[in-house]
Amino acid sequence: MEGLPDLAAIDSELTQAVNAVQKTLNVKSKYFRPPFGTEGARIRQRLAAIIPDSKFIGWSVDVEDYLWALSSTPEKQLDAFQRDLARGGNLVVMHYLYPTTVQYLPQFIALAKATGKQLMRVDQCMEDPEAPPL
Repeated sequence: MEGLPDLAAIDSELTQAVNAVQKTLNVKSKYFRPPFGTEGARIRQRLAAIIPDSKFIGWSVDVEDYLWALSSTPEKQLDAFQRDLARGGNLVVMHYLYPTTVQYLPQFIALAKATGKQLMRVDQCMEDPEAPPL
């Protein structure tokens, strides 16, 4: 997003992303995962204008669905997940737009639980006082 030409373009992209989450999940969230993990000054400034008290969220587990989901080897998403879990990762990024990623979700969950991880929403992970109890 930092590569977009002006603030209006950034505002448009951010607004579309926020609206998509609200429409899809029926949730209004102050947490935001920047595309590609790129968090620059312009994005921070514009997100704060759109969502006061917003928080950027990074990740430490990447299923790499953008590489593997549409390939002839979508199961490599499981390998990527396991690799990052073994490195101590605990917050996952994945995209619901890929059917194979959604298909592997039960396996991702089982693998995480097998390492003793507890599944929770981002607001719970961040110990947000407004989050529902675990």
